[in-house]
Amino acid sequence: MNTLLTATLGPRLIYGDTSLPENKDMHRLISITLSSLLLLGACDKEQPDAEEKMPVIYSITPLSGTEGETVTVNGSNFSSTPSSNLITLGGKTATVTSATSVQLLFRIPPGIAPGKYKASVMVNGLTVESAQLFEVKEKEVPITDPEVLNFNYAIGTQTIGPSYGFSSDDRLVETAKAISAMGSNILKISLSTGSYNISGRSYPNITALVRDDPSFSAVLDMPFTYYFFWARSHSNWADGYSAAERTEDSVQIADLTTYLLTKFNNSGKQFFLGHWEGDWYLLPNYDVNYIPSDARIEGMIQWYRARQNAVDEATRVTSHTDVNVFSYCEVNRVVDAINGLKRVTNYVLPYTNVDYVSYSAYDSQGLSQAEFSNVLNYIEGNLPPRPHINGKRVFIGEMGRCAQDFGFSKTQHESVNRENIRKSVLWGAPFILYWEMYNNEIKDGIQRGFWMIDNTNTKWPLYDTYAGFYAKAKQWVLSQKQSLNRLPTREEYMSWAYSTLANP
Repeated sequence: MNTLLTATLGPRLIYGDTSLPENKDMHRLISITLSSLLLLGACDKEQPDAEEKMPVIYSITPLSGTEGETVTVNGSNFSSTPSSNLITLGGKTATVTSATSVQLLFRIPPGIAPGKYKASVMVNGLTVESAQLFEVKEKEVPITDPEVLNFNYAIGTQTIGPSYGFSSDDRLVETAKAISAMGSNILKISLSTGSYNISGRSYPNITALVRDDPSFSAVLDMPFTYYFFWARSHSNWADGYSAAERTEDSVQIADLTTYLLTKFNNSGKQFFLGHWEGDWYLLPNYDVNYIPSDARIEGMIQWYRARQNAVDEATRVTSHTDVNVFSYCEVNRVVDAINGLKRVTNYVLPYTNVDYVSYSAYDSQGLSQAEFSNVLNYIEGNLPPRPHINGKRVFIGEMGRCAQDFGFSKTQHESVNRENIRKSVLWGAPFILYWEMYNNEIKDGIQRGFWMIDNTNTKWPLYDTYAGFYAKAKQWVLSQKQSLNRLPTREEYMSWAYSTLANP
């Protein structure tokens, strides 16, 4: 498009050495048509457009990674053509794998040195630099030593009743994959299809479930070493434990134990058969003022003994190597018991023969270290001995503060939960399980935030703490084995873990 520029020249126009004579009657009107002068008229108009097209970086997630891993840049004014966005990190050009106007995905470039860098994005010759520093971590050589991979790193999580999902997998398989990808070798699940919105598949018993269901069998074949199961039969011991109920429970638990010992022989896997919070079985309808009858207490004692005896007998008669099955009970109203009320810890546990006790620790996790340790000591003091098991036998089956408690502050959610975990580490709990990977609780339409990955598929800082911890822990255990020619003791490891979690 051409622009007609009309200029009225004064008495004399001088250009170089040439002059035009003056016309006193009229000014000479000169019309000049120049297509190149289009910019003159458009100058003021295009300046704000150029500023609007300047790329903007809002955030980078995650904020650390190793060579080859994918990173997301959120912002605006990007090109939707991947090759039209130039991303530079640490002086290296990154490959953009996906692009929209508001989000770029790139791979951390090969050959980049470990360190902290700002990322720059250039679009149409305009460049912006991130305010956040991205940490490139040293790429670690994969660990293949089975003793290191199967080491008990104590700290884990679980997936029961997740309220969302993001893939074509059902929620059990998806969340188990997420926990494994984080680096954990510990998994706690419920032996119930209903806990994972799996419909149309029913089984006569829990052994058939783990053996025949494609999702449960797939999860058991994943590279976890320590499995915790909510494995409860349908007997009702509350009104007295009948012979038929005892037989039903014994058969279910014995069959499951036999299957696990046989199927996973020589695998290094360990299975813990338990249940959800036992004090709510003793106190119906969550009624803390309810006083359980002697018959109810005795029924629960016999229920635990039947389950443990079934595990013991099945273990005795089944040939197996490098695989174990244990039984546990779970307590949750321990502070009540300390205060003299009739609870599982003081009225049931002392008369059982269970291998382990799980503590759902919501009633004490906020106490000081000394007070919290005293609660764990109280449970341990009520636990009858099992001479064939070494070390502490009280573990944390559930603990955690939800994001809603902190106004959905990511930093507070991470720091408070991490410090509560450290209290259990200092005491020496063999397992400490945060509740949980995906949130299960919704109140008034709001996800409460018992999560490590939220309902927008965003990893929260606690996830990063766990992932980073596992990576460091495995390298530390490997280095200890190489230097000492043995694995670290529990005391050595827990001391290292306590210190490391102070500054993840």
